[in-house]
Amino acid sequence: MVQLGTINRIIKAYALVGFCVAAYALHVEISLENDPDFEPLCDLREYVKCSPAFISPYAKGFGIVGYIFGEDSAFNVPNGLTGMLFYTLSFALSCSDSDKLLNIHYYLAIASNVSTFYLAFVLVFVVQELCLVCLTTYFINAISLLCISSKRRKLLSLSVHLHKPCKGD
Repeated sequence: MVQLGTINRIIKAYALVGFCVAAYALHVEISLENDPDFEPLCDLREYVKCSPAFISPYAKGFGIVGYIFGEDSAFNVPNGLTGMLFYTLSFALSCSDSDKLLNIHYYLAIASNVSTFYLAFVLVFVVQELCLVCLTTYFINAISLLCISSKRRKLLSLSVHLHKPCKGD
């Protein structure tokens, strides 16, 4: 059976990789805004491009925040920045085995996967491009949720074994 420390290390590794991918996404988005001739490394072929995703209205605030609060709102930040914040928080939360912090981590991971499904839908049906950076993020979010769920089950089974009633009770 996988040890709790191993699960925490896997979560941290995915958080670090996710942070790097999100930082690259932010770099590409800012570079495209400042230089329309910028050609990111993730634009591999005519049908495999990240540029259209990063210049679309959905690249900031998931395409929702600007609609609600306005395009110039401080809340309407690039999705890459949101990802960097999320992965930093995920890394920090993986350092604790507290039930309360684990539940926060678990529900944040669920929220990240809900946003993943939403952005995947937008990528396929609206942007209509194959974005490898986006797909990598979706994969990282899914694996992270699986690892966090595994940690949650492991801690739950440990607490059940530790709190078994005595035969005399």
